Amino acid sequence: MKAFGIFLGTIISLALLAALLVGGYFLFKYVVGVFDTLGPQYETIAAIASIVVVLCAVIIAGGLRSRCPNEGLAVKVNVYERLAVFLADQLKRDKTDEEVRADKGELIKLEQLLVLYGGPKVITTYMQMRRIIREEKKEGGETMALLNKLALAMRADLKRRELNLKEKDVLDLLLGRS
Repeated sequence: MKAFGIFLGTIISLALLAALLVGGYFLFKYVVGVFDTLGPQYETIAAIASIVVVLCAVIIAGGLRSRCPNEGLAVKVNVYERLAVFLADQLKRDKTDEEVRADKGELIKLEQLLVLYGGPKVITTYMQMRRIIREEKKEGGETMALLNKLALAMRADLKRRELNLKEKDVLDLLLGRS
């Protein structure tokens, strides 16, 4: 049954592509007909104007394309920064019941943002760390190793791949022990 669906989808896609090509041919034929009704001087001006419009569209599209990933990266940096600070703060100190409730609200917001903007390795590492925190209830060796792994996964997702970082240095800086 799956093979039949793939076959049918391929046939429909090819039919749509053929219709698009035929439509493109008739559009080209129509545009050429419009240019034939113009005088030679107007044809030249219209051709130059068409080229200028296409070049402007390409320049604008290129600018928008280069701008969009930077905005997404800024949001991702903000989410990662907030999550790292929150986790480090959570691991460093004891909290009252009221602070725990307020932190749960913040954690839910951060997790929602992480799902929307986080990379797959960051999400997987975060979920591992969260499970360990629930089991150990506080600071433990495995939790610290996963916090380091999470920080490095965040850096890798942000295209920061320095190889000479020491695990102890990353943890000390993250937890404010330096």
